[in-house]
Amino acid sequence: MSEDAVRDNEQQLLWLAGGLALLAAGFLYFAGWFGGFTAAQAVSGHFPGWFWESLTVLGDERVLLALLLPFCRRYPKVFWSIVVATVIGALLGRGIKIWLDMPRPAAVFAAEQITIIGSRLTSKSFPSGHTISAVTFAAVWLGMFGWRKMWPLLVVAGLAGFSRVAVGAHWPFDVLGAAVIALLAAWVGLHLARRWRWGLRIRPHRGLVCVAAIAVATLPFDGQGYPDSIVLRVSVCLWGLAGFAVHYLLPLVRGGWRGQDRFEA
Repeated sequence: MSEDAVRDNEQQLLWLAGGLALLAAGFLYFAGWFGGFTAAQAVSGHFPGWFWESLTVLGDERVLLALLLPFCRRYPKVFWSIVVATVIGALLGRGIKIWLDMPRPAAVFAAEQITIIGSRLTSKSFPSGHTISAVTFAAVWLGMFGWRKMWPLLVVAGLAGFSRVAVGAHWPFDVLGAAVIALLAAWVGLHLARRWRWGLRIRPHRGLVCVAAIAVATLPFDGQGYPDSIVLRVSVCLWGLAGFAVHYLLPLVRGGWRGQDRFEA
């Protein structure tokens, strides 16, 4: 895809972020910070707990890295952009969480009033970190390859965000705000990655991919409080490590990548 097309896609990320920000502001004005939670949980109650656990772990960075690993060598710019954007989104999200320290649903409602799936969390609600991770991941792909091909990723990211309400970990406004932050982080990450190309050098790229593979290898052993997501975690772990072995370990064993300093511009 041409640079002009990529810039157009990135501009659309800003428009989407602006639209979601207006929606979040309207939601906050009419429904309040804690609004919509009961209705969202009523809808989510029609689906089993394992379904929401599997969706919510899509916001785990390790799961996203596992999905990405088989494509890192073919799309190094995407990988590097996701790394940069994810760091930006994580820093913003964590900083806001610590600064605001908003209560989670489990701290406001009695136990019999809500459904809690997984760990019972009570503090640092806004914004949803899982939503930031999932939407940032999808937004970078959208920015690189356009909406016609990649819009399903945004739908899945939206479902992952909704799952945070379904499992009782976040308010709907936490998810909306997180999506805005993620879109802005993706936009900034795409711009920074295009100018700071350190991650496109072969050695840093391989180092980052190795770190990602190590993180992915922990998925079967750590579900972060969602044990019923084990099938998804094991599946994506095998997918990611298989891609890592095929595209990185085997070429190194065969002596590949020698004499190359960076990827094609």
